[in-house]
Amino acid sequence: MPDYAEVVVAVLAAGQGRRFGSDKLMADLNGCPMGLHVAEMLSKMRFGWRLAVCGKGAALLQHFSDYGFATIENAAPEKGQSHSLHLAVQAVQATDATALLVVLADMPFVTERHIQKLLSAGEGIIASTSGGRPMPPTLFPREVWPQLLATTGDAGARDLLRHASLIHAPAFELRDIDVAADLRETREQ
Repeated sequence: MPDYAEVVVAVLAAGQGRRFGSDKLMADLNGCPMGLHVAEMLSKMRFGWRLAVCGKGAALLQHFSDYGFATIENAAPEKGQSHSLHLAVQAVQATDATALLVVLADMPFVTERHIQKLLSAGEGIIASTSGGRPMPPTLFPREVWPQLLATTGDAGARDLLRHASLIHAPAFELRDIDVAADLRETREQ
């Protein structure tokens, strides 16, 4: 189990939101931009490093800074989630962190309790699941960071997750918002 102080948490927030139709991370969810719900939750935890990878010039950049995150601008979000992941790994390689926790900004319902379970689950890659399929948030030990740099496209680290240990959470907690209807359904629940 890594100590929080030895972990980098990286929020990937550079998605283009094409399916949503607008900047989904700035869409209102309970009086707060959707993309900041995870930032608020994570800012209360004592990670050694916090960073957010946002689109170049994104409205969220300043907001993440306000929550204590170092920000990285992804000037090429069209290269997919892997590019954001590469930027995060490159930014933290100079640290003495033992693990990288990757969280997606479009998953606003992830809880601190679930993050704590991931961090206390043991060794190796630790991924979340709500039904058997590995997914973010995911904890990557330092020894797999070179493999993260070899990922391509929008699949992110999906191939690496095949052998991950899985930590279950309710489906609602791991729900991501991809289209406007997802956000409407969330508001109606």
